[in-house]
Amino acid sequence: MMKYVNGIDLDRLRTTQDLIETDADGPLSKPRFQSTIVWNNGYRTVSRVTDGQEVTGDEPERYGGSGVGITPEDMLLTAVGHCLTATYIGGLSAAGITVKSLRLDVSGRVNFRAAYGLEAANPGFESIGVEVDIRTDSAPDKVKEILDKLLKTAPIPDTIIRPVPLDVEINCKQTELAAEL
Repeated sequence: MMKYVNGIDLDRLRTTQDLIETDADGPLSKPRFQSTIVWNNGYRTVSRVTDGQEVTGDEPERYGGSGVGITPEDMLLTAVGHCLTATYIGGLSAAGITVKSLRLDVSGRVNFRAAYGLEAANPGFESIGVEVDIRTDSAPDKVKEILDKLLKTAPIPDTIIRPVPLDVEINCKQTELAAEL
């Protein structure tokens, strides 16, 4: 009989964990993710991710965009929050803790003066903060201890915390259209 905690099928969770454990360096234990971003117009982009979902990106009107899509900064904060939410709910469910509500507020400040070349500084987030509001059937100390352990296993926050190489390969070709301008 399947047992669900917080909407998570615990048998499936254990099976997945067992498969990852035996997969070593295979596609289940070390999957490759990919996102293809295509410029649309102005600052608008359409991103297609690994499993085919699409996300529209844009900049707010105050920065010259049309405001119809999510900003790169918001995507990054959302990725942090979504990853932590999935990690937390999976770990708490495996521990048999029933969660009544879970909300993460993720925020950070970006230095656009540096991004626009107006000052010599790092143009990215100066820091990122996460506030977790959780209601469960367990003692707060126990839940906090589990969440602290789970934080160390969350892939997206880990990627931000440690240096990760970023290799950019540029393939540039002149087209007839560019020659006419």
